[in-house]
Amino acid sequence: MSGPVYAQRPSKAVTRLVLVEMLQRLAAIQDLRRYQYVGFGALEFIDFDLVHRRLGVERMTSIEKRRGQVERQSANVPFNGIKVIEGDAKAVLPQLDWTPLSIVWLDFEDALNHTSVIPAVEYLAGKLRPGSVLAVTMRAEPHKPLSERLTQLEKDIGPERVPIGTTDATLGEWGTAAVQRDVLDSVVRATVGARTGQEDTWSQVLNIEYADVAKMQLVAGVIGGPVTDRVIANCAFSELGTYRPGRRSLRIEVPYLTPKEQRMLNERLPRTPRARLGLPGVAKDAVDAYAAAYRWLDPA
Repeated sequence: MSGPVYAQRPSKAVTRLVLVEMLQRLAAIQDLRRYQYVGFGALEFIDFDLVHRRLGVERMTSIEKRRGQVERQSANVPFNGIKVIEGDAKAVLPQLDWTPLSIVWLDFEDALNHTSVIPAVEYLAGKLRPGSVLAVTMRAEPHKPLSERLTQLEKDIGPERVPIGTTDATLGEWGTAAVQRDVLDSVVRATVGARTGQEDTWSQVLNIEYADVAKMQLVAGVIGGPVTDRVIANCAFSELGTYRPGRRSLRIEVPYLTPKEQRMLNERLPRTPRARLGLPGVAKDAVDAYAAAYRWLDPA
């Protein structure tokens, strides 16, 4: 078999749709068309397309860190209203207007670090208005070799930020993702909590782990405050099956199944509480993974 046929990077595609499903609930705060969106569009602008089509957001900014790519990226924007700015996120973000409520997705390819990821996150945690959403994607692949994992993490984020009890061994498998989530959460909470004269908060909504080629993770949440907390509560994020407010993650895995196998499972999904799903010759883990992700997959 040649591999998945759903799309390139299918687990990332599902993660993207899970995030958009969460963002749709922001309508309880204000008309989604009045939000602004800031992200990394690259050449495909996939998330921008979804945010515009599904949410109606028109004011959008794409940050492009690669030098000399702005002209080509600008030629590839799918809709009017998308502004492309060249530069690193930490340098570009202070140039933007943060008066509107905002949805910001920092879709990094790097692991958590103190050179690009943490500075951008700290800036946004200090600037975003209550009712805004911050989402951060990071690489979560354990460093190699095993004996240097902890040393590398200390270099990446600073030894003072490494949680007590972290070892080379605990950073294996999805352990790196767990530590990065904890550190990111601490950074955002500390920065939001330090806002002068305000009692703003950070509430995590999504904690997703996924892998197409490398292990990746997405953490997303909403900035709250005394005036907006009641309105934010109307978003009812906890009703989402994907809701993950703490350390427990949602693991997204899209197994390869033939079109016929997909159809066989779709006819029995969503499953009833006592239903047992199975396919001839297909591992139970693959069936369960498909059942968890099928709603976001294109029909076979």
